[in-house]
Amino acid sequence: MFIGHYAPAAALKPLSPKVPLWHLFVAVQFLDYLWSVLIIAGVERARIVPGFLEASDLDLYFMPYTHSLAAAIFWSLIGAAAYRLMINARAGLPGAILVCIAIFSHWLGDLLVHAEDLALWPGSDVKLGLGLWSSLTISKGVELGLFLGGFILYLGGTSPKGAIGRIAPAVVTAAMIGIEIYAVIGTPPADIRIFAALALVSYSLIAGLAAWLDSVRSPRRR
Repeated sequence: MFIGHYAPAAALKPLSPKVPLWHLFVAVQFLDYLWSVLIIAGVERARIVPGFLEASDLDLYFMPYTHSLAAAIFWSLIGAAAYRLMINARAGLPGAILVCIAIFSHWLGDLLVHAEDLALWPGSDVKLGLGLWSSLTISKGVELGLFLGGFILYLGGTSPKGAIGRIAPAVVTAAMIGIEIYAVIGTPPADIRIFAALALVSYSLIAGLAAWLDSVRSPRRR
């Protein structure tokens, strides 16, 4: 899953004006930030197998430290604690809870689309995954629906600061859908480490788009 991961970030943003949208965008991809670093370091392992699943060429056969259920819970709690104590203390406990939810939402999104590669805990032989990536049409339809639903909630909870604020959501939406289309029709690099490095860049660029979007919109008065 790619753009579907951002649906919770957009949906959660109106609940706390003190949590910037780009923080939530980083949070929902936090597990994949860690995954990319550990792939590059050789700690976790994956390979690119063309046609592995209809909607994904990724064989994610060893990622217990970032994508097992226990790891996802652990990193969600660590991320929330760091957010509360060091990153954005003014957001308080409510902000930390939103970040915790955002981080863990990544695992739930992956559960929908992955093959059975999500272990319960490091070393567990039980692995989960509902396998929607087996169908390009179904998986991308679900992902697009989640993404658009999340952004509708974001737009309902914010208002534009000016003309740019009115067009910015369309620009960000088009850019992210464009990235998703490229991910589907483009040829992935043969080296999984290059793929991981490109993922880090793309996640960071998208977080930058979120920061720009947030700067031209404001919380809607209730």
